[in-house]
Amino acid sequence: MAEAQAAPKGSKKLIIIIVIVVAVLLLAIAGAAAFMLTRSADHGDDGGAAQTQETAKKKTSKNADHVPIFEKLQQFTVNLNSPDEDAMLQTDIVVEVADAKFQEQIKAQMPKIQSQINQLLRSKSPQDVRAVDGMTKLGGEVRMLINRALGVESEDEGVLSVNFTTFIVQ
Repeated sequence: MAEAQAAPKGSKKLIIIIVIVVAVLLLAIAGAAAFMLTRSADHGDDGGAAQTQETAKKKTSKNADHVPIFEKLQQFTVNLNSPDEDAMLQTDIVVEVADAKFQEQIKAQMPKIQSQINQLLRSKSPQDVRAVDGMTKLGGEVRMLINRALGVESEDEGVLSVNFTTFIVQ
């Protein structure tokens, strides 16, 4: 009969230990989830090729709900500036714009914008575009060039990012 009473006490202790362990695990998981959520909100999204990080950080709360609007430019194939070798760059560029108004302005000024981008690309040497940060730097230059053509002065207007969907140097 003593064994009958000992079994319930042992099983009660086991149940209490299991409940405590589960509670501790749930608290640890909730803490880790809260940490990850606050960390991702602080650091933002790192996606996008050649997107300037300063632009992503400077977005105001007004643009937090921004639905991305992309405009694809015509493919560029240019000879690079190199007296020593024959080098060519072929790239597709897609720009993210702040709103539909700027998308329409880009479409209206497309020949002018494409001509200026062509000139910019042709001024680059193969070493410029093959460098580790070459594509990022070039994206920033293209962004400034287009925003200047649109008459944009603010960082959160006009072209927000420049994305190279293909980038071939031969």
